[in-house]
Amino acid sequence: MTEFNWYHYMSSGKVFTLAPIEGGDLFNLGTVGVAGNDIVTGAFGMKYKPGNHMELGVAWELPLTERRDVLDNRLTVDMILRY
Repeated sequence: MTEFNWYHYMSSGKVFTLAPIEGGDLFNLGTVGVAGNDIVTGAFGMKYKPGNHMELGVAWELPLTERRDVLDNRLTVDMILRY
């Protein structure tokens, strides 16, 4: 499995004035000075389906652009249970 994500900031917030970074998809700081910034990430991983009612997945994501904000490297693990 591969995945690409593009985060584009249309406008800046008005709350957090300490540093021009934003929280990406993890949290929203309301940061000033991020309007027009772009971050592109790529991820690769795999899914495993041990049975009809369960699915397990793991993915490693890293930024492909120079701008990173709070995203440097990320490991995502998920488990889906179907009933």
